[in-house]
Amino acid sequence: MSRNQFPSTQRRKAWGRITILFALIALALTALPTASFAGTDTAGNVLATDNDSNPSGVEGDLYWAGQSLELDDVSIDRDIIAAGDTLSIRDCTVGGAVRLAARTIDIAKTTVDGSVTVAGQHVVLNSDSTANCFYAIGETVALRGSTKSAALAGDTVTIDGTVEGDVEVWADKLILGKNAHITGTVNAHVSEDPERAAGAEVGALKIDRTENEDTSTVNDVIGGIVAAALSTCFVALLLELVFPRATASAAGMLHQRPMPLWVSGLLGTIAVVPAVLLLIISIAGLSLAGALLCGVIGIALVSSAFAGCAIARMVGHNQNRYAMAAAGGVIAGALTGLPLVGGFISGVAFVFMLGYIIQIIWHNAHLKPQQPANAPELPTA
Repeated sequence: MSRNQFPSTQRRKAWGRITILFALIALALTALPTASFAGTDTAGNVLATDNDSNPSGVEGDLYWAGQSLELDDVSIDRDIIAAGDTLSIRDCTVGGAVRLAARTIDIAKTTVDGSVTVAGQHVVLNSDSTANCFYAIGETVALRGSTKSAALAGDTVTIDGTVEGDVEVWADKLILGKNAHITGTVNAHVSEDPERAAGAEVGALKIDRTENEDTSTVNDVIGGIVAAALSTCFVALLLELVFPRATASAAGMLHQRPMPLWVSGLLGTIAVVPAVLLLIISIAGLSLAGALLCGVIGIALVSSAFAGCAIARMVGHNQNRYAMAAAGGVIAGALTGLPLVGGFISGVAFVFMLGYIIQIIWHNAHLKPQQPANAPELPTA
């Protein structure tokens, strides 16, 4: 078996935590108690928040965002797309797919013609619920209903229902309950041997033990750091060549007024996810949501190089700017390639670049037409 065929326990846990954190930030900030709204568009789609969380029926899709959603005995002709803190769907029929993100998700006695894709902390597809397929990631994930296939990831995954096909599981702990009836193969990538109750029926069980599995070697780590340093150095030099005024302005801003830069960057980072969700929910803002996502991805790709270049120019403002850009790129790339702390440093670089962009936009928006745009200057020797 190839050593990279499956993620290690550490990488899988990090992936799960990041995904859940991403969802929870979005959910908490989209719960807007003072901005309740509801409406139906010409295609029959319903957009709703807390005060209208249980419509009698929906001919199209149901889009919902808020704190607590409780759908009870509702017919949805097409899809449900919802984000919140607690989502409960009971005695419902859904003609399409279900896409949910929340801290707690409970689907019970519900028939879903399409797929169920959910992310949260505690996720349950409960008894007497059926779906074409069930994809879930969370801290605890339980499949007690019926589905044709499943892919489940979490600290603890419980299968105590029916799967008429194969199941993929990534977990620390897998529990096969007494009501488990799986006709296909369970491919379990787990840290410990699964718990299998008497009465559990499984076509085949393939176990891939991943506990304490660290497939990276010292050479792999060093190679990754060197590759990150060189690639970031190249991007930093390219930024210095194409956007020298931006890197100089960011260096000056960091030196003269760092607090507005960091605060606006942090607030902007927190606001990105709910902004995208609200644009998607508004339907008319889908193109804006796509543009915003592309912008965020672009910033993420170059933020480490930009931050390294700007900081190096601030430190060595009297030195050759290309030499400082190269040095800053190498250091920033090496830091982002470090195990454990590399992701955090990348996040800090993203906040820095986003904060700079927000400050520039804010400055230009409040600049009088006759005023020249004076970028912050670097200190002189």
